Amino acid sequence: MTTITSTGIDSALLTSNQTTVASQSNQSNTVEESDSTSSLDKINISTRAQKIQQLNEEFFSSGVKTFQISQDFILRLEEYEFITAEEANKLSSNVTIDNANDESTVSKLSDFIDNFTTDIQEESPNHSIIAILQQAQTVLDNFNSPSQSSLNINIPQINNQLQSYIDSSEQLAKSDRKQLDQLVLALGVANILTPGTNTTAQIDSYLAITKL
Repeated sequence: MTTITSTGIDSALLTSNQTTVASQSNQSNTVEESDSTSSLDKINISTRAQKIQQLNEEFFSSGVKTFQISQDFILRLEEYEFITAEEANKLSSNVTIDNANDESTVSKLSDFIDNFTTDIQEESPNHSIIAILQQAQTVLDNFNSPSQSSLNINIPQINNQLQSYIDSSEQLAKSDRKQLDQLVLALGVANILTPGTNTTAQIDSYLAITKL
């Protein structure tokens, strides 16, 4: 039934108009919130890209092959908020004094993977560690500039598998164990630098591995 108010306006029509206005207002707020979130995401991505660029200029100016993880690099990761202070301390504990030489550079780690893989293939051609090392090599090849192939690799999983191999290989030579430990460290840092993967849970998972 139509009801006319004192102003001469159909009350049903008035209610309908108010509902429409409220709905449009809610939709507008939702769009604004969505736009705001999108803008924030773009800012975060832009800021991250700028930080990565600064890291490249400071630590990768001579190319990725000569790069090695240092205390200064870890401190910079903390400063740029890629990791927390606690995470930085745990990572720093895995950077040994021996890293002052070039044995832990990405290039040396790549050479180690090649040589170690060859040795394993001669003894056990179908050993599962071979495929794991190949994936680790792909990550190192794209250390500071992830490619589609390296982005498809689950780095924390690879680190878990490498650590399991280290722990279960009692006859592993001391030098090989040392290089594998450095490889685990390098892959953990590569994971932190990989867009969209350096969640706190993943970093915690990596740090848990390095404490084994």
